[in-house]
Amino acid sequence: MKTRLIKRLLAGATLFVSAIAFAQAPPSSAASGWTFTADAGFAVQPETDIDGAGSAFEFDRTFFSAGVDYRWNYRNSVGLSVGAGKTDYRFAEDGVGRVDGPWGEVEDARISVPMRFAYGDKASIFVIPSIRSYGEDGASSSDSQTWGLFGGVAWRLRNGLTIGPGFGTFSQLEDGARFFPILIIDWDISERWNLSTGRGLAASQGPGLTLSYELTPAWSLGLAGRYEEIEFRLDDEGAAPGGVGEDRAFPLVVTGSWSPDPAVRLAAFAGLEFGGQLKLYDDQGLVVESRDYDTTPVYGATASFRF
Repeated sequence: MKTRLIKRLLAGATLFVSAIAFAQAPPSSAASGWTFTADAGFAVQPETDIDGAGSAFEFDRTFFSAGVDYRWNYRNSVGLSVGAGKTDYRFAEDGVGRVDGPWGEVEDARISVPMRFAYGDKASIFVIPSIRSYGEDGASSSDSQTWGLFGGVAWRLRNGLTIGPGFGTFSQLEDGARFFPILIIDWDISERWNLSTGRGLAASQGPGLTLSYELTPAWSLGLAGRYEEIEFRLDDEGAAPGGVGEDRAFPLVVTGSWSPDPAVRLAAFAGLEFGGQLKLYDDQGLVVESRDYDTTPVYGATASFRF
């Protein structure tokens, strides 16, 4: 139960960081009117051994999203964001090769309505309701849906420092919901160094902390670590019909990004995933199997556009 709570907390932080990124934009670049965004990303985990199982797995993940945001001014806005992605898991056994695993291709779709309102001279209020479907290809779409609501207040204490508390509540694939606190920080430690709640790859739902260094106005390097947990509904066949699959790990990656202007950001990352674990639940929420997997490389890239 604790790991699911952490998952909701981190997923909530992703949306809040996105909202704060708009809130921190200087007035000169944030006139009233419409803003459109588009994001894409992919991640690859090469084949890695599953402990004690005589088997291995790998995956590749892609995600795309688009959004529209209407701003009355740079501190008040309402938006709509939609996204979809896919994670293709492939399993193999020693001496046999490719086999059918506990799950295969997992599909992700979501929609959210981020809202931001000014509160006093330096604070902003965020409210972000969302609906998401995350399930294996062939799984019941209605059984794959969860809902969420995030809210909070962030203060711009000074130029280069925004911090504030928030809360989130999220339904689970099985019965129940969770309520949790959120802390957000975006801190320019110096002219070139920044510490922030990192977004991570959009497909992975796994923000954490990112320490970045600005090489030039366009180029930056960073070190990012985050807890990542992905939970999805399974189809009506296989080892746990109608159950739930879970993949969790702690990636630590080096990032490099290029932003020739505020409207474009291209980035790549590479590193290792630690503490990996796969879990399989039946349709009653009971654990059928839990296996750790070896530390493994992970790499990928993201692209963001704003116009």
